[in-house]
Amino acid sequence: MIDGMQVIVIGSGEVGQNIARTLSAERHDVTIVDRDRARVEALQGELDALVLVGNGASPKFLRDVGAGEADLLCAVTQSDEANVIAALAARQLGAKRTVARVRDPDYFGGDESFSRDVLGIDFVIHPERATAEDLAEAILLPGAVHVEHFAEGRVSIAESILTDRSPLLGQALRERRMVRPHTVVGIIRDGRTLAPTPGYRTKTGDRVLVAAARGDIAATVAYVAGRASEVHDVVIFGAGRIGLPLARRLEAAGGLRLTLMERDLERARYVAEQLRHATVLHEEGIGKEALIAHGVDRAGAFVACAGDDRANLLAALHAKQVGADLCLAVVSREEYVPLVDALAIDAGFSPRLVTAEAILRSVRGERVHGVHLLLGGAEVLEVEAEPGCRAEGRSVEQTNEIALTHVAAIVRDGEVLMPDPAERIQPGDHVVVFSPRQGVAQVGKTFSGR
Repeated sequence: MIDGMQVIVIGSGEVGQNIARTLSAERHDVTIVDRDRARVEALQGELDALVLVGNGASPKFLRDVGAGEADLLCAVTQSDEANVIAALAARQLGAKRTVARVRDPDYFGGDESFSRDVLGIDFVIHPERATAEDLAEAILLPGAVHVEHFAEGRVSIAESILTDRSPLLGQALRERRMVRPHTVVGIIRDGRTLAPTPGYRTKTGDRVLVAAARGDIAATVAYVAGRASEVHDVVIFGAGRIGLPLARRLEAAGGLRLTLMERDLERARYVAEQLRHATVLHEEGIGKEALIAHGVDRAGAFVACAGDDRANLLAALHAKQVGADLCLAVVSREEYVPLVDALAIDAGFSPRLVTAEAILRSVRGERVHGVHLLLGGAEVLEVEAEPGCRAEGRSVEQTNEIALTHVAAIVRDGEVLMPDPAERIQPGDHVVVFSPRQGVAQVGKTFSGR
């Protein structure tokens, strides 16, 4: 892991604040910049960072704040143009690494090499596109509400809600039957994320995080949940930067009937031209009557991904109440996150966390190959065990105690291991670990070489 980096964050919105809080908590020296003086003044007492008023896209201003000596510059304003210019200017000044958030796919499309090789921007983050992919993964895996893949896709971690038919109910985790090799790495109950003990007893409504080899994850989730209905009908509320790429991804998967509801007439017409098989409706209402009229009560999945968190939460709540099976909502603002559980919505998805994940991969060093942040504050990491690290030669049980975490899986020479407590860590192992808290100080010390 990299310690004590000089980081400059351009933009102090939800994403910028989240990045600044996360990085300062990991003891990096953070400067955050925004043009809005009122916002800067409000944040100066809230963030453990230097908060400055200024134009982050100005080469002169960037020079004055030391961008040339920065280890990392993150440009995450609401303007794609300002983000690209800031990253380009910082690179020319000498910043070691630059990251830009770009929301419009027309800038670079799918060609990341152009931004990296031609423009010199190390990493371009497409949060809406990544969020759409996460939503699609959840819809396409029956019984799951979240799915993340690690170790080049070899290991999957899925979040599943226990139904009253789950065989895990009432029994200790160590007593469960193994339909496929897997590890229970976390339990989410009443909004709190816990690392489970072997004697932990689950109950209906618990959210269980399970790790398994990718080929085993579907059978594992179906067993754990107790019910795993394949989705055939999907209704998407909002056909914007998330809704359209989500619909394209689901169309490509095949076998699904798609309906999109869009408030803006011109946008609805545009999206209808972009999709081959989906039904696109111009619909302004999110009341129960409107949802029932468009078949939401019979939908296998309902996704609320309009540009308004409150509208998303209300639409997902109404969809759940009228009978939609899987109900997902996109929630960008942190203060609305607790409402996902309070309203009994199956899962929330955050473009803000997607952006933070990408930036954390940039600051945690080349030995960190994957980061996933959960809405409740926990995280999953994929780290490579370096020769001479504290974990080398120690058992999984000992490693968990040292790192204050939970080893979910090990990939060794391409083989996925669901380790028992006695399995010993070897140099070069790719270890997928779960931590109920964000912040990886102990994980870094455990797996980094001396």
